[in-house]
Amino acid sequence: MLKNTKKLFKLIEEKNALHKKCLDGLQLSDEEYNDLEKLIIYYKDTLNINLEEQAKSYIVVLNDTLEETKYFIEFGKYRYSTLAEVKNMVYFNENYMKQYMVGLAISSFIWNAHIEVRRYFAKYIDKKQDRKSTYLEIGPGHGEFFVKALRSQKFIEYYGIDISPISCQMSKDMVENQFGAINQNNFKCDFICKDFTKCNFNNKADLVVMGEVLEHVEQPLQFMKDVKTLLNDGGEIFATIPINAPAIDHIYLFSHPDEVKDLLKNAGLKIKECEYFMANNYSLEKALKTKNAIVMAVVLEK
Repeated sequence: MLKNTKKLFKLIEEKNALHKKCLDGLQLSDEEYNDLEKLIIYYKDTLNINLEEQAKSYIVVLNDTLEETKYFIEFGKYRYSTLAEVKNMVYFNENYMKQYMVGLAISSFIWNAHIEVRRYFAKYIDKKQDRKSTYLEIGPGHGEFFVKALRSQKFIEYYGIDISPISCQMSKDMVENQFGAINQNNFKCDFICKDFTKCNFNNKADLVVMGEVLEHVEQPLQFMKDVKTLLNDGGEIFATIPINAPAIDHIYLFSHPDEVKDLLKNAGLKIKECEYFMANNYSLEKALKTKNAIVMAVVLEK
């Protein structure tokens, strides 16, 4: 384990001793540990978020998720159900959103389902053959998928749409840190800070990526119908959808994969690939029985 990663994990353990077992049990590749180390150094040296603050950000995400999980277990539903209830608390709250994005980025190297989703997306992008025209990511969040797509050089134009100004800025900062000023390379890159449901995006895309987005919207069926209209012929959608996965800003509850499949079918989309990634290394059957968190990953086509 590399120096900054070791220090960060030590700080996390000091703040949550029960998390030591999770950290000790991680099985990351050398490349993944290197990527985590680079992320920690980027936050520390470029964004001036020291290790103590990074550990605190991760603990904020962890504790808030545990609180929402307690509520979900007791009441069988998510705490909030409308965008109005969460947008000012999360998306437009600069201090909280910054912590939220940093904590989630770190969780992608610690939480089992997040680790597997990150690996799955990397394989999906890497196996694409021909260079296409346009990549669109709705809700780029902390920017990890977006940067991976840029590194692949599989597209000419890259766009990100996010409701949160903080998320847009953090994604843009990460891109410029790794690739230089946007639009000064051999590709076009732009971030649009708007609510997708109110955004007139006039381009067609060859790939639309949505990492854990549908649970944040009030009308996911209409949302997916709108996304479908943006696809070029032969285009695909890569989406991850949490099931029984409470979080502070999750407002639409999917209780079973069949609900997601029905919604996608009603939106006029076909499932080309489908995988499930469970928290706690549970089987899909056990996760559904116990209502533990599942991340459903799909590749869709018209």
